[in-house]
Amino acid sequence: MRCKRLSLIFACALFTTPLSITPLSASNYYEHFSSLPKEDKVMWSNMAGVALISTWGITTWDYGSQSPHMEGDAWFGKNDKHGGMDKLGHFYTNFTLSHGLSYLYQSWGYETQRATLLGSLSAFGLMGFMEFGDSFGGHGFSRQDFIMNTLGAITGYIFLTRPELTKRIDIRVEYIPGGQRDIFTDYENMKFIVALKLDGIQSVRNRYLKYLDLQLGYYTRHYSAESQENKERNIYIAVGINLSHVLHNMSHKKTAKFFNYYQMPYTYIDRSKNLNE
Repeated sequence: MRCKRLSLIFACALFTTPLSITPLSASNYYEHFSSLPKEDKVMWSNMAGVALISTWGITTWDYGSQSPHMEGDAWFGKNDKHGGMDKLGHFYTNFTLSHGLSYLYQSWGYETQRATLLGSLSAFGLMGFMEFGDSFGGHGFSRQDFIMNTLGAITGYIFLTRPELTKRIDIRVEYIPGGQRDIFTDYENMKFIVALKLDGIQSVRNRYLKYLDLQLGYYTRHYSAESQENKERNIYIAVGINLSHVLHNMSHKKTAKFFNYYQMPYTYIDRSKNLNE
């Protein structure tokens, strides 16, 4: 067991340690990286992602603690693990990661179409590596997670290649920290939201309505509790404030983009139904 973990840590070190005896300062590292061709930047950034996932997996998800195995997983049923929120988490992570990497690759000189494709492929590859790592830990390899990873990366690509979609639709997650160490699997405090932004619909002419959006959300509760007696799978519709539109009109464009992916709590009025009742 310990040997497995040490070998994985050693592999991470190989990815992150330069083949040079003389140590470099942080500024020298940045200067050296900035001078690399854009193709090398993509390669090294993906290798760094692999190293980061490996390190987090070893310390948090028990990578290396078991032999490779599959997980007997399901989808969104009442008695399924996390009620399906983990599946939406995989979808959302791939979606946002594909967008983030696409924007990063554009800043390195790639034209938009190429950056979009590379960003989506990188997101799919990194999350695929994470799923591979899960097969060596307590989670196990999940076919359902892999499918949602694929759908998230594809959806991310489609949204970036069709600007009319990004103007009208957001895919967001609401999260209020609940004290859990691993925030990536803290599904008890998350909500998944698809929002229709009224400012992106040409037929909506009232300027005040453009500050609103219509939301369809899903969340689960009490699936991580020991008793699991009051498990909830909730679906809801809501009318909310489109914070990205508000901040964009205040010339805070970078902050506005953040709220295309994050749902601020308590900024909407919702009506929900518990599917377990």
